Amino acid sequence: MMTPMNDNIITALDIGTSKIFGLSALIKDTGIEVIAADVQNLSEEVIKKGRVADIEEATNVIFSVIKNLQVKTGESIDWVTIGIGGGHLKGENYTRSIQIEPAGREINENDIQTLRREINSTAIAEKGTGKKILYTVPQQYKIDNMNTTKKEPVGMHGNVLEMSVHSITVDTNPLNDIKNCIKNAGAQVENIYPHSWAAAEAVLTEEEKKLGCLLMDIGKGTTDICFFLDGSILVTDSIRIGAGNIDTDISMLLHTPLTYAEEIKKKYGYASYPLLLKEENNNIISQTVEVLSTSGKLSKDVTLGQISKIVYERIDDLFSTYIKPVIMNTGAAGLAGASVVITGGGAKIKDITKISEEIFGLPSRIGV
Repeated sequence: MMTPMNDNIITALDIGTSKIFGLSALIKDTGIEVIAADVQNLSEEVIKKGRVADIEEATNVIFSVIKNLQVKTGESIDWVTIGIGGGHLKGENYTRSIQIEPAGREINENDIQTLRREINSTAIAEKGTGKKILYTVPQQYKIDNMNTTKKEPVGMHGNVLEMSVHSITVDTNPLNDIKNCIKNAGAQVENIYPHSWAAAEAVLTEEEKKLGCLLMDIGKGTTDICFFLDGSILVTDSIRIGAGNIDTDISMLLHTPLTYAEEIKKKYGYASYPLLLKEENNNIISQTVEVLSTSGKLSKDVTLGQISKIVYERIDDLFSTYIKPVIMNTGAAGLAGASVVITGGGAKIKDITKISEEIFGLPSRIGV
């Protein structure tokens, strides 16, 4: 029999394209201790580009994850925190100011809330209908265009209060679909967290966030990114391209089944293809492997160079076309201490950090 939900136990669900991962953790004075975890794979048609495509099957899988966590913890799970991404989540930076009246009086919490409401109204007006403000994260405050602080300036005096924030909006329809799946599975959504933020909390150091760090969480169907500088979040975005697109490219170009294409990518694909071409006496790209045809037969020999070229071209498109322009706008290219951290299933692609360093011009590592 399940005991009533323990307020000191939190449960989180990471809803991805290929699997749903859940964990329950006990909040202790010394920190958080994971006490149970469960993962269930999803078929190709359940979640597409971060959006539920099969409500019934998604509900069944979520129910299975929650049930297994309840069995492992012996606790009832009524509320969950969910991680989301999938191309319908976007971060923007806003700066607004108000006059303090009478001039020179003490700044209070109402002034800050007034600024927050104005910024939220602007964000919703710009994004249009069907959007919801998920988070409004203060970056800094400025008083009389001079005194800058990251802390709320309550109690300070001034004539003009300026506030800069990072605002996260999300498409309401995809979010409501996920909420309904969880409700039908017997739980309610307590908190919502962007995938990239969750990954950043797990793998980035405070020093990296301060010096400037791009995190790329490359999943099967989407890539979620965030960028930190001086300890503040400047960029949050979700791109509808993931490691699964490479599988599709390999399948189409080499005429091989999609499931086999993923195996080929993992075993033989090097993201650093153009760098390998430049290396003298490098025989990697000339090696050959037999590729299974769509008819189910080993049909032909393909070089690792051919496979790696396909992998590289998709990674280059993702990094150069979709992510680099966003990061360039932050000025990160000129920051001496900035870096890149890569997580997710796509981080397992061979030499992905090498091509990341080549494209972004920043030291890169795998986040673990």
